[in-house]
Amino acid sequence: MADAAAPPAPPAGLSAPPAVGARYGAGLRAAALASAALALIQLALLAHTAWDKSDTGDEPTYLGAAALLWSHRDFAFNCEAPALPKWGFALAMRLVDPRLNETPSESDRAVAHVLWNRPLEVLRRNLFAARMATVLVTVAGGWLLARACSRFGAEAGLAAHALWCVSPGLLANGSLATLDAWAAALLAAAFLAAVRLVESPGLLRSAVLGAALGLAAACKATTLAAIPVALALGGWALVRPAGRARGSAGRRRAASAAAFVLAGIAALWAVYGFRFGWVDTRRFAEVYGWPGSSFGPVPFPEWIQGLLTQAALGARGHRTYLFGEVRQHGWWWFYVAVLAMKTTLGAQALAVSRLAAWLRRAPSRPSRLVDGALAAYPVLLLATLSLGRTQTGVRYLLPLYPFLMAWAGRGVADLRGAFGRAGAAFGLLCLLASAAESLAVHPHHLMFYSRWAGGPTNGPRFLIVGDDWGQDQRRLGEWQRERDLPAIFYAAYSGTPQKWGIRFSEPPCAPRRGVYALQAVEVHRPRRIDEGCLDWLTVEPPDERIGYSIYIYYVNKERLDRLVAERGTREPFWRSGAASPEPPP
Repeated sequence: MADAAAPPAPPAGLSAPPAVGARYGAGLRAAALASAALALIQLALLAHTAWDKSDTGDEPTYLGAAALLWSHRDFAFNCEAPALPKWGFALAMRLVDPRLNETPSESDRAVAHVLWNRPLEVLRRNLFAARMATVLVTVAGGWLLARACSRFGAEAGLAAHALWCVSPGLLANGSLATLDAWAAALLAAAFLAAVRLVESPGLLRSAVLGAALGLAAACKATTLAAIPVALALGGWALVRPAGRARGSAGRRRAASAAAFVLAGIAALWAVYGFRFGWVDTRRFAEVYGWPGSSFGPVPFPEWIQGLLTQAALGARGHRTYLFGEVRQHGWWWFYVAVLAMKTTLGAQALAVSRLAAWLRRAPSRPSRLVDGALAAYPVLLLATLSLGRTQTGVRYLLPLYPFLMAWAGRGVADLRGAFGRAGAAFGLLCLLASAAESLAVHPHHLMFYSRWAGGPTNGPRFLIVGDDWGQDQRRLGEWQRERDLPAIFYAAYSGTPQKWGIRFSEPPCAPRRGVYALQAVEVHRPRRIDEGCLDWLTVEPPDERIGYSIYIYYVNKERLDRLVAERGTREPFWRSGAASPEPPP
């Protein structure tokens, strides 16, 4: 059976006339050049952000785990984070730091060896190198998405790629040594593999799809929800007339399903060094009230252990802040609010306008089937996350992005069909507006908020979880040195601030003169300081913001006297409903 890739055919009715066919080919070449330009722009934006930002909450742990993985083949430390991204981080760090091979076997010493015990320039070099692994994977994911969506037309491929390249969520997380952008990129690869399987069903293409999903599972557990969707899609492809034409449908389905499953298991197992071992279920069982035990030997035991650990952690919940309220177990509509506040208005307008185009010109049955397939995994994962107890921000939604962007990218053709040139122009305007809104906050994409939330200045008043992640400590250290401040009061959130040149004491809960630097998350959702401790100060908006994530206050004698006199009579600025002024970042 043939599995050779066939180039996408031009739309029906356009292949015969040579002049029209030539124009179609020229259009594809122009789209390919535009896509290459978008990829280069995204590469430059991601690399700049990766160099600008200091370490974020989870990165030191991931880099320590990557060093242990590289030097000692230790898969057990930080097993709840799958291993494929950590292999990427380790390889990138090894290319710039030969001392990675000397990593101590203890986890705390491993983190210090990679980061905290090294000169600042070496720390930044290692951090940047590890992040560049994510950057390259993110850019590759966009290219694969464009290839997959080009099957729906050059316009759709280019529009989906543009949404990918300017997405604030991807520009934020695609520049960090974390897992989420890896998961999104691997699902973009799986999306392309699924499209190719539908085009020409066969054993090889089933295996490629399985391998892509196996590698995605080695990045993030949330990708597992794509497996039943892929199985259903593959089964449908094999019972289509094109799939039945080459032999028994039953035998073909069984053989293709076996190729899919075996390739997925082999890919995941390869990431874990083809290891066998035992899995301890006690931590998982304690949460769910089951008797603890162990089982094995099984392949990739650390991945299974990590999956059970994630399930146990998820059952306990996570402190989340939304619309002025902190909860441990979240809200069923949390991720709907996240999509509204963390997605550009241009992208939202493109999605809504596509629905409007359907009212004017109903989509065909094949088009509805494609849209249903694109929506299946996002709906399944969004429902699972919304009903779960752990809700930790937009990064958990990144695996949905390839499918949501493909769906929105197809809207450009729908707008053209329903409204002619005006519709196509509106689609282009939505893409340009999305790019402008996202790039306006560069390189502070972690703190991006749409205009529904009042932008990055006012957005933290409504939502802050995984947004302020300690990423601007380098900027704070430089700010302190430039002003020759011997010490400040600093409400830190994560990492080792002293390494970035921050000389500080913890802020007092009683009014006191001084210069205060407060992480936004410690103002709205405090973790290291008592709740309400700084209300005496935050009754007023900050005097400055660093990267939108650090609030600066200058408290001299006159201001101190005023704050003391008004203490207890005013609500903090972020609870009062008054919008903050928009200072430069």
